[in-house]
Amino acid sequence: MSKNLVCAIYNHPEAYPPTLNAITQLSSVYDNIYVLCQPNLQDQWQYPANVTLIKNGGDNVVSVKEQARLSTIKKIMLFLSFTHKLLMLIKKHKVHTVLVYDPLPLFAYFIGSHFGKKPPIVWYHNHDVNEEGGKKSIGGFAARFERSSFEKLDIFSLPADERKQYFPMSAFKGTYFFIPNYPSVHFYGKFAKHNEPHSDLKLIYQGSISKGHGLEELITYISQTTRNISFTLIGNVLDGYKAELSELKQRLGVDDKVQFLAPVNYTQLPLITMQHNVGIAIHTPHNLIYATGGTASNKIYEYAAVHLPVLYFDSSHYREFLGSYKWAFATDMSFKSLDQHFDYITLHLKSLSEAAYLDFSEKLNFENVFSSTRGYLLSH
Repeated sequence: MSKNLVCAIYNHPEAYPPTLNAITQLSSVYDNIYVLCQPNLQDQWQYPANVTLIKNGGDNVVSVKEQARLSTIKKIMLFLSFTHKLLMLIKKHKVHTVLVYDPLPLFAYFIGSHFGKKPPIVWYHNHDVNEEGGKKSIGGFAARFERSSFEKLDIFSLPADERKQYFPMSAFKGTYFFIPNYPSVHFYGKFAKHNEPHSDLKLIYQGSISKGHGLEELITYISQTTRNISFTLIGNVLDGYKAELSELKQRLGVDDKVQFLAPVNYTQLPLITMQHNVGIAIHTPHNLIYATGGTASNKIYEYAAVHLPVLYFDSSHYREFLGSYKWAFATDMSFKSLDQHFDYITLHLKSLSEAAYLDFSEKLNFENVFSSTRGYLLSH
């Protein structure tokens, strides 16, 4: 009998690189993998031959923003369709393992579980600690249900060990795995390159462009330093905040040194990142996600995977995970701190570049941290 897995995610897997890495690793454990998702992006990832994507609602791309603007009735119908498809996949393929990402698919699975036999393994991976949202929304119901589901789970996993305290672990009787959001050697090995010494610095920030990432401070620094620095910001940004940053860079006279790029598919992102030589990973701990981002922020380690030294926010949490690496620099965002770090990086760029890639290839990669989970699944 085939050993099959159904994976359910209420988005497109290409929006979550660690999910792609997990699917790739799991493809060598299971005979067939069926990924139920929403058609929020075009497919560009090279999935293993035994992986099949099933789109809820068809192949026409509907962005996350468009999905969020649907009426309440349409959102409910979309969720019920997702739940029905999940149930049918589990029944049809007699699955060994169900892997659900975040509260909505977890909620969908347990609604459908009343109408079918429980698979040998039910696995819940929480990508981010979720706010409950509106009490009467589907997301609100799902978030509240999450807490009562733990006694029925066989595997629970997190990308940040510190987040365990926010879940009802006393009710959980299964097996827990800590799986950091590190990038994959299988994918990033294609983009390896060395940073040669250069007097110019090309900074890049990739991710959600929002407050709390030191962007205003860096733009101000660029306007005051005699150093030749350019700064690329790539990712989603709200129109209002983009206007604020645009006004700031124009007012400070660095409009030509700071550019915004629209988000690109994950398959293309390293090609852009590797054209720079310093990665900006400033996450001030103003919410739970950023306060526990030391192993959950995949961007930090994606920079290292293409040989970039990294600037991170100087806090005890981030120092715990990054303080021992010579390519990672803690900053309080003051002019003095930035100046010192950029001085050092400019002088030692080649050795820092080599150290970053070495640490990624030897230990800070997904294959390494997923090995114990993979071993467990192979034996069950």
